[in-house]
Amino acid sequence: MFLKQAEAEGLTDPQMRALLAKRPVVILPIGAVESHGDHLPAGTDNILARRLAERLVEHVAGRTPLLLFPTLPFGQVWSLSDAPGSFTLSNETVSRTLVELGRAAKEKGLLTMVALNAHFGNAVAIRDAQRVLKDEGFTLAAFNYPGSAATVEKVREKPAAHPAFMHACEIETSYMLHLAPEHVAMEKAIVNYPAFPEDFGEVPYRWSEFSASPVLGDARAATAEKGKAILDAVLDRMADLVAALHTRQGA
Repeated sequence: MFLKQAEAEGLTDPQMRALLAKRPVVILPIGAVESHGDHLPAGTDNILARRLAERLVEHVAGRTPLLLFPTLPFGQVWSLSDAPGSFTLSNETVSRTLVELGRAAKEKGLLTMVALNAHFGNAVAIRDAQRVLKDEGFTLAAFNYPGSAATVEKVREKPAAHPAFMHACEIETSYMLHLAPEHVAMEKAIVNYPAFPEDFGEVPYRWSEFSASPVLGDARAATAEKGKAILDAVLDRMADLVAALHTRQGA
C-alpha cells in the first residue's frame, strides 16, 4: 500500500505535489553491476538495494514521508572490473550523479536524500557527494546496512574472509536468500578464503590478483533465516534514521 504511494515513477502530478508538500526524505537505492560468482547474479547489489528500500517504505508505513527514487544501477567497481559480470563507472561519475540528483530534489523544495547503498565500492563517491551537497544546504545520508554489525556477529557461523569486506559470502548470500531467493543458486555456492597480500590495506589490488573467485568466505553457510534476522535489525535502524532526518529538516 505505502510502496505505491512513495514510488516516484508511479506518481501522477497531483500525487507528487501532495507528497512534496510533506517534504519527504528521498530514498535512492544504489548498487552496481558486478560479478558475484556462480551462485549470485551480477545485479545482486541492485536487487538488494531496491528490495531493502521497498521494505523500508513498508516498514515505516507512512510514519515518515518517503519518496522512493528508481535504483541507480551502476557504481564504482574497480576492484572487480576485470571480472566477466562487472561494468564500472568512475567515482567521479557516481558522485556527480548523486550531486545532480540532490540538486534536482532541492529544486522541488526537498532537503534530504538517502543513498541506500548495497555496494561497498560506492562509499568514496557517496562521501564526496555528501560533502558537496552539505556545502549547498542539502543533506545526503549514506545507509550501508546500518545496525547490522551486532546481529551479523550473532548469526555468523563461518569466519569473515577479511575484516573490511563482505562479498557473495555467508552474509550477503543470506541477504539474497531472504529478499530474493529466486535469484540464488545455492547448489553452486562455494567456500573461498583467499590469501590477501600483506600490504592489501596500503597498496591497491584487483581481486583477481589474489583470488580466483569474487566470493570472499563461505557462501554455503548462508540461510534465509540469517538474512531476515540481520535485515530486520537494519530496517529498524533505518526507520529510526529516516524519522530523525525528516525531523531535523524542520518539516
